[in-house]
Amino acid sequence: MKKVGIRFKKTGKLSFYISDNDNVKVTDSVVAETEKGEEIGTIVKVLEPDDSEKLDKIKRIATEEDFKNQRNMDEKAKEALKFCKEQAKKLELDMKVLTAEYTLDGSKLTIYFVSEDRVDFRELVKIIASKYRARIELRQIGPRDEVRGYPTLGMCGKEVCCRTHLENFDPVTIKMAKEQGLQINMTKLSGACGKLMCCLRYEEETYKENLKKLPKVGEIVKVKGESEKGKVTAVDILGLTVKVRFGLDDEDEERYETYPVDQLKWTPKPTKDEDQADNTDDIEDKIIE
Repeated sequence: MKKVGIRFKKTGKLSFYISDNDNVKVTDSVVAETEKGEEIGTIVKVLEPDDSEKLDKIKRIATEEDFKNQRNMDEKAKEALKFCKEQAKKLELDMKVLTAEYTLDGSKLTIYFVSEDRVDFRELVKIIASKYRARIELRQIGPRDEVRGYPTLGMCGKEVCCRTHLENFDPVTIKMAKEQGLQINMTKLSGACGKLMCCLRYEEETYKENLKKLPKVGEIVKVKGESEKGKVTAVDILGLTVKVRFGLDDEDEERYETYPVDQLKWTPKPTKDEDQADNTDDIEDKIIE
């Protein structure tokens, strides 16, 4: 008996099941019961079972007949998608129908759509149900899920992360961009979905830790080996270095030098109403996201 992690979509969430077949391996295709019904998934992890966990068993290793049936269901889903788009247009519903999918046994048809507002699609469901004898679910998804549904290149020139490896969409905030010293330009910080780029999270913890070790721009610092104090004019957060201006009292003799942070001494001065400012940032982030 083995515990297996199964993915039913390329970047879908990992679901765990029990297999009675000890010979199952990663990349095997299996049929399992999900909340939607029977689906074909791919094993991506094989682990030893934990007796304390109560997991469903996989039904079987996928057969050629299962794959043939899946192809038939995919064709039926395409037909249902076309019909749904036509009916939504006739009913003048403010929605963009994206894709449709059947479960392997054909017992459930799920149709995905996006809309800026809530949509009363009850009449649409009745029309679809009268034509296709299956449980019908219309599921509204967000712009991130919409982009995940088809090949798209990000600003880096590679395929967007949500199609390659991201399983979940963790919150991304303007505060993260501020902490990384980025210019707050929503056009440049937004991904193909129109939301803040997911990659702003990747180095967030490193930036937060390094910021604790650095003085802020404008602070007065004492540099090891220098007789006079200087003013911080720029910081390299990842490099842990700062640019310091000397000659504060005489502009004719001012000079700029760059030093690692471990050569500096300073007394941090908390910003006025710092806590309130942080709260304001959080509110702003929620509005934008």
